[in-house]
Amino acid sequence: MFFTKFARVVAWILLVGSVTRIVTGIGIATEILGPYEEALRRYGGRAESSGAIIDRGVYALLIAIALGALAEISSSVRGFRE
Repeated sequence: MFFTKFARVVAWILLVGSVTRIVTGIGIATEILGPYEEALRRYGGRAESSGAIIDRGVYALLIAIALGALAEISSSVRGFRE
C-alpha cells in the first residue's frame, strides 16, 4: 500500500512539473517570456533550444501517465484481494 500511495504522489509531482516545463518551453518559443536568447538563458538552464525543453517535458509527461496508470492498477488489484 505504501508504494501505491508513493507512486501516486510521484506521478502527480511529475505531471505538474512536466506541464510547467512544456508551458515554459512554449513561452520561450513564442517569446512571451522575453526575447528568445535571453528567455532561453534565464528559464532554460543548459537547454540548447526551446524544443529541447518541450521534448523533456513531453517525456516526463509520458512517464507520469505511465506511473499513474501503474498506481491505479496496483490499487485496483489490492482492492480485489481484500
